[in-house]
Amino acid sequence: MPIKKSSASDVFQRKISDFCDMRLKPLLQPRSFENIKGFMIGLIVFQSRPPLRAGRVDWQEIASLCGMDEEMSPELKRAAQPGFDAILRWLGAAKTSTARKLPVAAKRPLRVPAKPISAQPLRRLAS
Repeated sequence: MPIKKSSASDVFQRKISDFCDMRLKPLLQPRSFENIKGFMIGLIVFQSRPPLRAGRVDWQEIASLCGMDEEMSPELKRAAQPGFDAILRWLGAAKTSTARKLPVAAKRPLRVPAKPISAQPLRRLAS
């Protein structure tokens, strides 16, 4: 049976899922765990940035979106931060890799060859 080649998005989703299972599952109730795990995977699927405030992850917004206001402890924030950092890096890498795939001709202005210049100027015959 042929092996299906996974896209980069599928591979990264699996990595984030494994990260959540290892780091976040022991800290959360099952429902909250599924909410934040689904939220992080959704960021990858839709290639969206996590909510940021002043350049940092906005934990209040994430807690509100995931319905886990009471469970957003400093320990959970410390455990989840590397996952959100990885998502931000992955999104940045995805943008630069798609920018590199543009054809070279699309990046450079179109050049029109100049007319050849003759060594001697053309003389007009007097009529």
